[in-house]
Amino acid sequence: MSALPLSAVYDRLPIMTCNFSIQRNDETDEIGSGDFWQAELSKPRWAADVTLARGRHQELKEAAARIRMLDGARQSFLMCDPTSLYPYADPRGTIFGASTVSIREIGPDRVTARMQGFPAGYVLTIGDKLQVTYSNGQQHAYVEVDASAVASAAGNLDVAIFPRLSVLIAANDPVTIIRPACPVVVMPNSHNPGTARRAITEGAAFKVTQKVRV
Repeated sequence: MSALPLSAVYDRLPIMTCNFSIQRNDETDEIGSGDFWQAELSKPRWAADVTLARGRHQELKEAAARIRMLDGARQSFLMCDPTSLYPYADPRGTIFGASTVSIREIGPDRVTARMQGFPAGYVLTIGDKLQVTYSNGQQHAYVEVDASAVASAAGNLDVAIFPRLSVLIAANDPVTIIRPACPVVVMPNSHNPGTARRAITEGAAFKVTQKVRV
């Protein structure tokens, strides 16, 4: 089931706070000498706690209905990190303009994205987010820039990213630079529709986690 576009859910929610972060599922061990091991049991994934702004009852009722229609964690939707809608060096996306970016290749370590199609001299800054769409548009990788980089005169830009990219990503897969989004589902039993208080509803909140396969 394809993830719903930004316009279906994310753009219609009165989001007040959102803290995108990484969830890890690692096994660790330590011995008396102080040696410490970490084994990654599954790929790190993004998660967020979301709170909605207080508002009139109808506005929050509509927001609650949009979340309920997702049928728990059955239907995924695309969601942005509100702090990473645009690259830091291009806060309105005007430099990027109508450019179209795609993958040239992925480094053998899967943590280097080699891309093409940028305006010459375009800057990606550590902490910026990227969305790579692959598998005929059915899958989305949501990654963070790990080191600042500048596009060449030919529009090529190579950048370190986290988490690692899927082995299914191939040359010419599109990369979203402006309003990159992560496919997420609402965590079971995390949705609070808010409390009605006189003319307003307040306290609405929910939690999401990345859905790797949509």
